[in-house]
Amino acid sequence: MHKNVGWTANQTLINMQFVTNGMIKPSVYGQLVDRYLFNFRLDADYLESRVPVGWLKPRLFNGYGVVSFCLLKLKGVTLWPLPTSMGIDSISCAYRCAVMDTSSSAPEPSVYILGRSTNVPIVGKLGTVLFSGDMKVMNASIEERPDACDIRVSDSQGKSIFAAHTKYSSDLKSKLFQSVDEFVTFIKGGLSSYTPSTRTGKMSRVDLVEDSNTYRPLDAQIDYTTLRDEWKGSGLEFDSAFHATGGLYRLAYLGTIPVQPLTGKAERLVKVWPVGQVG
Repeated sequence: MHKNVGWTANQTLINMQFVTNGMIKPSVYGQLVDRYLFNFRLDADYLESRVPVGWLKPRLFNGYGVVSFCLLKLKGVTLWPLPTSMGIDSISCAYRCAVMDTSSSAPEPSVYILGRSTNVPIVGKLGTVLFSGDMKVMNASIEERPDACDIRVSDSQGKSIFAAHTKYSSDLKSKLFQSVDEFVTFIKGGLSSYTPSTRTGKMSRVDLVEDSNTYRPLDAQIDYTTLRDEWKGSGLEFDSAFHATGGLYRLAYLGTIPVQPLTGKAERLVKVWPVGQVG
């Protein structure tokens, strides 16, 4: 079965959400065609060792850390407030680690992004500048059939990043999530994200607004993930996969935060840039 999520905000309301006191948060957005999420469970202590700041702690589910490979197919990607009809169709991907942001008195769910990639060079250049975080160029193939899909992602040199065979399923098989509802709560709960900035000694903060309205579980066979080679000893195991479609997908840059590796605390001053200015 699939899960219909009651997020039906229209484009105007979503755009208005990003304007505060006459100031904007530079952002890009597009129409969401497909979002594939492949979830892996792993040792929480190992995951903590891979996150370079001490104030981001693994967000545990049934005692496991969680890292997901996210693949996005977007139509009409453009700078807000330009219309999506002027935008570029693109595919992007990222490995995302579920964390808790403990840098304030009230810890909140967040995501640590290992790195973002796109199949469109100009989007990569724009994303690197706009979000102050490296966005590499990759190659992606999404081969769809009526009830199945094959996904292959490689870097610009042809080296494999991720590969999987999927098909729709009526049943969810997962040790992390007992239901599609629980997964939706998990994924909607971590809408802020941090990634290493192109500026030395800083983290880049990017927030997400996703208006996808349908999630369906998938049966998936993972042929390859770079984490199997790069995260040996992590206890990494594939857990579950989901597909989302429809609505809007928007990323807003909130600025950079100075950090000290591992034991440092974030400076809780997240910049909101004046109109026309990018930090």
